[in-house]
Amino acid sequence: MPSPIGHALAALAAGFAADAGRSSSHGRRRDRWREAALFTATGLVPDLDLLVGAHSQYTHSVGAVSVVLALAWMATRNLRLALAVALAYASHPLLDWMGHDGTPPYGVMLLWPFDPGFHHSGLDVFTGISRRYWLPGFFTHNLTAVVREVLILGPLALGAWWLRRRRASKATEEAPERAENTSADP
Repeated sequence: MPSPIGHALAALAAGFAADAGRSSSHGRRRDRWREAALFTATGLVPDLDLLVGAHSQYTHSVGAVSVVLALAWMATRNLRLALAVALAYASHPLLDWMGHDGTPPYGVMLLWPFDPGFHHSGLDVFTGISRRYWLPGFFTHNLTAVVREVLILGPLALGAWWLRRRRASKATEEAPERAENTSADP
């Protein structure tokens, strides 16, 4: 399963890509940072199940993504932002599904509540992060896994950020033109 760094990069990529055309908060740098923090935090939330000994279960499912979508929409009343938040959350179970899992039960409860089984892609795109700090090679293994995640997910996050920024600046440029066209006398 990927590290928090990999999950954060994937959540940023998903959130930025889904929210690419929105222009309401693009004028204020503080609001952009808040949304980035929201996407990042949302992408990390599924692993809070580690605190209760239920890792990779209900919080790693389409059911949980649906709940996050509903809560985000109720909190913001902004469907585009709610979808971006839900996709940032969904990036987490997707990455875990695609990553190496060395601990039974293997995989994640991806399709819960429709299917209570654990699912694993078998692709092992991401190396599992070890929590066993006492084993030899712990730091080397985890550092290698994180570098791999950054190499795979970093360009996706940067690309989504760039696309969002480009569309926002284009929308900002077009806004005065639209205002002029609507206020002109016929």
